[in-house]
Amino acid sequence: TDAPFGIKKGVAFNNPDAAQILSRPNSATWSYNWGGVTNAPAFQQIPMCHGPGWDCDSDRILRRIAENRDTPYVLGYNEPDFPRGYGGVEASPQAAYDNWGNDMFKFNDRGAKLVCPAISSYNTKEGFMGYESGLQWLRKFASIGNNPSQFRCSAQAIHWYGWEGESIQDQAKSFMKYVEEAHREVNDIFRKEMPLWITEFAPEPRNHADKANRMAQFLNIVVPWLDRQDYVHRYAPFWAEDMVDLGSRQPNAAGWAFV
Repeated sequence: TDAPFGIKKGVAFNNPDAAQILSRPNSATWSYNWGGVTNAPAFQQIPMCHGPGWDCDSDRILRRIAENRDTPYVLGYNEPDFPRGYGGVEASPQAAYDNWGNDMFKFNDRGAKLVCPAISSYNTKEGFMGYESGLQWLRKFASIGNNPSQFRCSAQAIHWYGWEGESIQDQAKSFMKYVEEAHREVNDIFRKEMPLWITEFAPEPRNHADKANRMAQFLNIVVPWLDRQDYVHRYAPFWAEDMVDLGSRQPNAAGWAFV
């Protein structure tokens, strides 16, 4: 990985105070917050062009690159295969294709590498929005024009969430199996070895009364495994807010496992 100091671990956040609490020596080295705003200076901050066209925040990202503020990558669209009410940006493969060059190539032209759209962990031909989801969405997106290299992507972002009713151990196994399968599928889609960024992942249910301890158990299993996978270049659990106690300004059980 070319993450700072060779440490893949990152912080996904909305609240910069939560991100700051997770700043510890030799732990996470980078962060992102689903947009162009970067307000976690303890970390290398990776901006995201959240969605096609109007939802990209291009000017802010371009200013950051122009100011030479350690911006080696720009993340592409967040869950285009998922509804806006659940954090997605609702873009069909064709709509994402039609906007990608105008939205993203300007960053690449100024020296930032691109990460292709972050897809959900669903993988169906008929998704929530009436078009493909997950890896099926990505395959359709990359097949338009029959030239996957045209997107100029240096990595692919994926997400994963578990299933209610499964033990933490079984969810961890499912997560690792999915990442392995996604790696093979992404390489086939892009016809080359493509590094993975796992920019959201967590066991379910996320509203469990004991969610901090459950997340701690999950991270204790999967983080050492992620660090051993050469093709996983960066990863960030969902999310900083669930791993801290803002009142005491300390990590909770999940946060201590994370750091």
